[in-house]
Amino acid sequence: VVDTVGMNSMVGRLMINGAGAICGMAETSRAEFADKPAIAITEFGFCDTAAQFIRERLESTFDVISFHATGIGEMAALDFVRQGRFEAFIDLVPAGFSESLLGGNRALGPDRFDAGMESGRPYPLAPCGFDMLGCGPIERRDQGDPLWVERGLAARQLLIQDAMRVQARTTIEEMRHIAIQTATQLNKSKAPHLVKFIVPMRGFSSVSIQGSALYNPDADRAFIESLKVSLDKTIEIVEV
Repeated sequence: VVDTVGMNSMVGRLMINGAGAICGMAETSRAEFADKPAIAITEFGFCDTAAQFIRERLESTFDVISFHATGIGEMAALDFVRQGRFEAFIDLVPAGFSESLLGGNRALGPDRFDAGMESGRPYPLAPCGFDMLGCGPIERRDQGDPLWVERGLAARQLLIQDAMRVQARTTIEEMRHIAIQTATQLNKSKAPHLVKFIVPMRGFSSVSIQGSALYNPDADRAFIESLKVSLDKTIEIVEV
């Protein structure tokens, strides 16, 4: 709130505090993590159970680092994977890819899988997030928003968490398209034996299981069938 023009008591205090913060961070270490190899995992609220299940089984041996797969956190995960910081990349929520195909708030681009495929490390994936499109805020529905109009989102199954967070269920046709395009990208892997696609058979997220707002087993089945046909046989599909 003060300008750094010359020196005065307020600027001086800011400089002292800043220097102290830097020295404190430089002199502090977290030795308990030093000997643990690290693993990255993407997750968000709709796959908490799966993510916690994985963490509990790995954290005694690995430093399991979670990234919130809703944009910036997901981008950070991909950057760190490219830097070779992790022994494996568990990609539970690759929805940045599906939303780049269809439109959506989490869209990250067609190269979403490249970091994991090129890492030379184990790369297990799951389809959490493929079952929905992030399309909030809800006011877009009534403002002629192109995504809402072109994809007819107002007529779909919707999960409205609040005014800002809205998820629309992906259709059978969209799920087929996502599966084919996902397979097209994963088939480019130069180490397909390191890629595993894990398919949960009771729903792709906590909001698309039976009794939930986005439950649509026909759409999920369309994805699974198209993935099996399109994915290179050297890439294992594991149904759970």
